[in-house]
Amino acid sequence: MKQLHHLAMVFCLLILTACSSRMQQPDNTNWRQQQERLTSVTHWTISGKLAIITPEKKGSVRIRWQQDGDDYHLNLTSLIGTRVMEMHKTGDQILIINDKGQEYRGTDAEYLVYRLTGWQMPVYKLPIWIKGLPGDTDYEINPTGLVTRIKTATWQMQYQTYQQVDGWMLPENITFKGQQTELRLVINEWELTK
Repeated sequence: MKQLHHLAMVFCLLILTACSSRMQQPDNTNWRQQQERLTSVTHWTISGKLAIITPEKKGSVRIRWQQDGDDYHLNLTSLIGTRVMEMHKTGDQILIINDKGQEYRGTDAEYLVYRLTGWQMPVYKLPIWIKGLPGDTDYEINPTGLVTRIKTATWQMQYQTYQQVDGWMLPENITFKGQQTELRLVINEWELTK
């Protein structure tokens, strides 16, 4: 009798383990829907705070990123509102204006940002990564179909929280870890333009 009771408990534990494992599997239907919806969003604006951590220093700025199709306008200001850096992309041309008002032009945004600030910043991929899309990189999704992690050869992104905006689930807290730079983005406001 005792042996039968023990066997029944083991059986119940196996069923519970199987059920809980099954519940942890991501819902690919939700992920595909989320991916399709986010891919269709090509005009948006975010506002928030960005912490920039390098081996030499740490700092925080306010960020406003306005995406218009393939073009964008990035504005980084100090916490008291003075310009730290402004970047405009129009076509394949990049214009960066530093805190002194000096202009720098080129076609490689990541190189210009690094040359002027010492920060590694994955500028080319930020428009899709900010939305929680992995592009053609490795990623993990949670049971509700939202990206929790994206990994490339040089960057790892962790999506801590999401917020609901006009029926969309959009990232709120993202950490970007590069080889020499860590970026912590907190998005306070999303504006979607259709």
